[in-house]
Amino acid sequence: MVRKQFRSQQKGNPMTLELHKLTGQVEQMGQALANQDEDIEGKKAIALQILEAYADEAYLPHILERVQDAVDRDAGYRGARPFDEPIMKAFPPQPLPPSATIVAVDGSQILPDTHGAAVYYLLNIGTIILQHGSGEPPQIISQPYLFYETEYVYTGDRGMISATTIAARRTVAEMQALTEHGWRQRGEARPLLTLIDGPLLLFPMSVEIPDRDQLRGIYFSAMTRLLEIQAGLAGYVDRPSSRFVASMLHLLDTPPEEVSRRSLATNGRLEGITDIKVYDGLLQPAERTALFIQMSPQNKEFRRNGGETHEIVFFYMNVTAPDESPHLARVEIPMWVAQDRDLVATLQALIYHQCQQLMTRYPYVLTRADELAVVRSEETRQLNVMIQVAMTRYGLATEESAKQAGKNAARSSKTRFKVGGDK
Repeated sequence: MVRKQFRSQQKGNPMTLELHKLTGQVEQMGQALANQDEDIEGKKAIALQILEAYADEAYLPHILERVQDAVDRDAGYRGARPFDEPIMKAFPPQPLPPSATIVAVDGSQILPDTHGAAVYYLLNIGTIILQHGSGEPPQIISQPYLFYETEYVYTGDRGMISATTIAARRTVAEMQALTEHGWRQRGEARPLLTLIDGPLLLFPMSVEIPDRDQLRGIYFSAMTRLLEIQAGLAGYVDRPSSRFVASMLHLLDTPPEEVSRRSLATNGRLEGITDIKVYDGLLQPAERTALFIQMSPQNKEFRRNGGETHEIVFFYMNVTAPDESPHLARVEIPMWVAQDRDLVATLQALIYHQCQQLMTRYPYVLTRADELAVVRSEETRQLNVMIQVAMTRYGLATEESAKQAGKNAARSSKTRFKVGGDK
């Protein structure tokens, strides 16, 4: 009978995305983004008017009263509350200290693959320890953790563990590593900066995370150990899209008698503008904004579980070099750091200095921690081979699913597909 053979001779994967069919859509996208940017500029002008109206330190009690009134009304306010500094003032850092110890951590993961030979997930935590001012090379640590036990990979009803749960466990593992290495450095040069990539404020632990209570407890315990050694703990958020200050300005723009869940459900005439857009023309390189507290259920939980010292405070800072366009990041710190303004100013100087080591204006230590943590596709493949060898040694089947085998064949550099019947 007839056998038809189709053979791909391409050395790389064939292109399946027909880019020429997207030309019109991409053009429309560009026009829409331009219109959106023009709209945001108009809202920025409004935001600056409100900010200037309340810039004087004498208005702080009034702002705090407005925020407390929104909370008392149960109006669902999730914006910022000033700590004790004028909301439009810019704060320079202290001079860079001659010596300091910096510990930075980042993490990554391999998610479970139900079509692989074995179901598992992996967390990899990268840590870098830098003795600032010593001239010594940094100490680097990469620690992988393999999870394959039923209680870790499956839920109570034998469903597959969610990516959200794995992300939560990775975040807690990062804080544990930061605390462990920070504690070991407690006798080294001060100040001690312990830096994590991303926010300090845990994202909501939903019911889909089976061990959420245990994870919270571990996270708060790790933070408490850093408090005990008076470490300068900070979370670094690059290119934040947060609108905490914008929400505060909307609250101030709303008549007190009209404050309600409905009126605060959006930011009104400031809807769509981010905090960094409000501040990007107000901060010189290395300067920060005033300190703010995020009024959210998560931060309330931090205060309730960890005490006042664990409540999260934040500020924005311009990490760009002189003569460059502003590049604002959000830095989150616990209350015990916020209460020490000399420490805040010193951490500000260290973070800015780290951002000047690379043209990307991102902290060098966090870049290195990411390099240590990231698991590349070739490393994932090698790990899977190791697992298959171990399974074979113990007499276990190591076949991938038919679906995965088909994908592997289709994505290889040279494939052959046969269509037809008998010889």
